[in-house]
Amino acid sequence: MNSRYVYQGYVFTDVTTPTDDGRYRARVAIISLAGTRTRSQRFIDLEVFPTPEAALERITAVAKAWIDHESDKDSLALPTNFADFQ
Repeated sequence: MNSRYVYQGYVFTDVTTPTDDGRYRARVAIISLAGTRTRSQRFIDLEVFPTPEAALERITAVAKAWIDHESDKDSLALPTNFADFQ
């Protein structure tokens, strides 16, 4: 777990965790970067799976779907002290 993947300018990380009963809670962190800085982050908790491979398959599908659907709506801008250039 804790693998990183790049998709359409985003990085998503498998942060799946084992449960007490030997299964795996699928979790993904989706990170938008602006240069070397983190621009925004989304954390998504998903279902529980019997294997880490099944959890990874699900988080990959969910992360890509979220990026495809939400990336154009992610309008968060970092604050700046610079005035507009005129």
